[in-house]
Order: sequence, then structure tokens, then C-alpha cells
Amino acid sequence: MQSPMSSPNRVVKAKLPARVVVSAVFIGLLVTGFIIFAVWQSGRGITEARMSGFIVSKEFKPLAQAEREITLNRKGTVSARDVAGNYIITVEVIQKDGTKKAYVVDLNDKARYDAVKVGDAFDVGPFYVPSK
Repeated sequence: MQSPMSSPNRVVKAKLPARVVVSAVFIGLLVTGFIIFAVWQSGRGITEARMSGFIVSKEFKPLAQAEREITLNRKGTVSARDVAGNYIITVEVIQKDGTKKAYVVDLNDKARYDAVKVGDAFDVGPFYVPSK
């Protein structure tokens, strides 16, 4: 006589109630919907904060003495460069209410400063503070 556990013909299947299956599917859909909604909402703030305008002035403020700027990036690499002054542009951005607001942008790079002209379009982005 064989024990019921060693029988090769016998397969025991647990029967799940329909309520458990429906509840699991509903919870899965709810969690998936929440994740999709959260991702959609997180990207919306950045697109609303993006600001574009036109360059109204360029200014170079030389330093009394050239400085050595040392930078440490995220990978831990150290780089150094000589800085002769500040390369500043002012960008006018039309707000949602129709008013214009001036943003002062420090470019920190002579090549980029030379590449733009007064009247060019410029993307200020959400990172710069309006001038007073």
C-alpha cells in the first residue's frame, strides 16, 4: 500500500475563491494606475517651469585678477581652469499673464558667451532666479 503523498497520479490543487482573484487584480490595477499617474504628474512640473525668452543684453565683468577655478564632478574627477571674469546675459521671458520678466544668467563659459547674440532665443529653464 502506498501513502497518498507518494502517489504519482494524484495532484492537489488549492482552489482560490473568485473574491481573492478579483481583489488581487483590482489591487494590481490600482497600484499600476497610481505609478503611471505619479510619473505623469512628476514630469508636468518641469515642463511648466521651462522658460524661453530673448537675450536683451550681454555683459562681461572682468575680475581684478584672474582666478583659478577648481571643479569636482560627480565621478570624483577634479578639473581646473583659469577664469578671467563673469560672462552674464540678461534674458527677457514673457510670463503667462503677459508681463515680461528679466532673468540674469551667468554662463561661466567664454565660448558659449561668444556663441550667443543679443536678440537670440535662449532657454532659461527652471534654474535661474529673476533679477530684481
